[in-house]
This record gives sequence, C-alpha cells and structure tokens, in this order.
Amino acid sequence: MDGFKFDASDFLKKIASGSGGVNGKVKAAVGIYCDSSGKKMEGYAKNNAKWKDRTGNARQTIKGGFKWEDKNKCSAFVAGNMNYSPYLELAHAKGTSSDDEVGMEVAPSFSQLELANEGKYAILRPTVRKLTPEFISGMANLLK
Repeated sequence: MDGFKFDASDFLKKIASGSGGVNGKVKAAVGIYCDSSGKKMEGYAKNNAKWKDRTGNARQTIKGGFKWEDKNKCSAFVAGNMNYSPYLELAHAKGTSSDDEVGMEVAPSFSQLELANEGKYAILRPTVRKLTPEFISGMANLLK
C-alpha cells in the first residue's frame, strides 16, 4: 500500500478458543466489523480533510479497510494514497502527537519526516483517534 496505514488493532484483542484457533463465525464477524470500521474511517477522513482540493486526488484516494495481521488479529486502517499524502499528514507541524496507540507507516522515501508530527492538514491520525472509542464499544458488543 502506498502512503501510510493506521493500524487500530490495539482495540481488536485476540479472540482465540482454548486451542488457539478462532471460531470461524466469530472470525467472519470480526473481519466484517473491521472492514466496516475501516470504511467508516475512510468516509470520515474524506468528509473532514482540512485542505482545499486542487485536483481532488488526495481526498478521492483515501482508502479504509482491514487486514488480518495473523490468524487471530485483525486491523482496521485508513490510508492516504497519493505520493504527497505523507506531507499533508506530517509536514508543517502544528504540534507533536504523543499518541502511541495509532501506528503509522510511510514509505522509506519519506523517512525524513518526523512520524510524531501532527501536520497542518492532518486527517488520518485524527480520524483514527476520534473513531476508536466507538469501534471499541462496537467490538465489545460484538464479542459478548
């Protein structure tokens, strides 16, 4: 995936049976929930991005979804997919995030950017931060 990924897997605890496997129905439900959480983050980020569109590409290519980290751990994510997305998120910092719960990945070519920065046009990390409590609550209800 180009750009960066926000991994909100901390709220998706391992849900294993006694033998270490995940019940198929529970796994399917968790996958669907993670995917819908990723899609919700995508919609929120697109609707709340602070920059003024020039081409619209940065906003249109924001994608949310999910992936299985291993057989028992699912992650929801939102990503900016333009070559300049990391600059929108991290450059012209208005402050530093102390948020260790929201993971971020950038391509090696952007390693000079400080990943802890909260850029002037940041939307991905704030989206994850805002929606995570809702996702935790929903996941807890799902697993009851």
